[in-house]
Amino acid sequence: WWDADNGRARPGRGMGVGMRITESMLTGYYTRNLQRNISNLAQSNLKLSSEREYNHVSEDPARAAKAFAVRDQIALSEEHIRTVKSAMGELDTADKNIQSINSILQTVFEKATKAGGVTNQENLNAIAEELHGLNEEILQTMNARYGDKYLFSGSGNEEAPFTVDGGRLFFNGKAVDDYDKDDPDTYFDNNKEVYLDVGFGAYGSGAVNAKTGVKISTSGVDVLGYGTKDGQPNNIYSLISQIEGQLRSGNTKDAMDTLEHLKDKQNNISIATAEIGTRETLLDRAQDRLEGGLVNLKERQKDLEAVDLAGESINNKAYEAAWMVTLQLGSSLIPPSIFDFMK
Repeated sequence: WWDADNGRARPGRGMGVGMRITESMLTGYYTRNLQRNISNLAQSNLKLSSEREYNHVSEDPARAAKAFAVRDQIALSEEHIRTVKSAMGELDTADKNIQSINSILQTVFEKATKAGGVTNQENLNAIAEELHGLNEEILQTMNARYGDKYLFSGSGNEEAPFTVDGGRLFFNGKAVDDYDKDDPDTYFDNNKEVYLDVGFGAYGSGAVNAKTGVKISTSGVDVLGYGTKDGQPNNIYSLISQIEGQLRSGNTKDAMDTLEHLKDKQNNISIATAEIGTRETLLDRAQDRLEGGLVNLKERQKDLEAVDLAGESINNKAYEAAWMVTLQLGSSLIPPSIFDFMK
């Protein structure tokens, strides 16, 4: 019978010297050898088509167990990378919105400064109306969303963080101007910092902090300001509203004094932009680290699962040749049947 592994014909196993070889024995040996060669060729074809060293766990349980563990790590790493990218997108959008607010403020300064030299009340009213529109634009920008999340809501996300009632600005239901550091009742309850753990990819507040993660939340009141200072509102929206009211009443002097206080608040914008830039850099580095680790994991997966295409291609040709030779030997090894003699 034909030995596909060694490429030569060999006597049947278990055949002693002088043992009579019957037709059924020869046919059986031949059939088993033919089936083995077909099986080898089929398995080789499957390896080449799937590019996997094994396609069933039972073929190599030890390597399969290691491969499954690596696959789990790859899935976790990919999920973590997506989370980091989402957080970077959120911070980038928040940064662009804050820059928009800074641009709006520049327009407010130009309009309000121009009002200082205007004596006609009708013109003052026109400027006040423009300031009102710009202030509404600031409010809309601070209520912007990224996906299903409000960008500047802090740790709260049930509804738009900023609302206006009776001309007063509220942040998550708390009056912004009423904030008093000595009165806990005025604190903003939904203004906790939210961190992304760059080691495990989990969101959290409280347990996850600056020592273990990167802050991804941006508080709107930190950008606009809160409380009062020297009897003046300490937030951008309220100050613009105050300038608007002073211009409508023709009080340009007080409007210019309020404008100076508003210019001081522009520092909040610069601080917020610098802070977000720092956090974006940290997340960018985390992404690079995670993507580098993912490359290593996929190389490990390849070592555990991928077939050596060059080597398997050679084996495939050998299996194919063995199968063809076995088929050719069949006509010589198997005696003619009774039907051949009847011809």
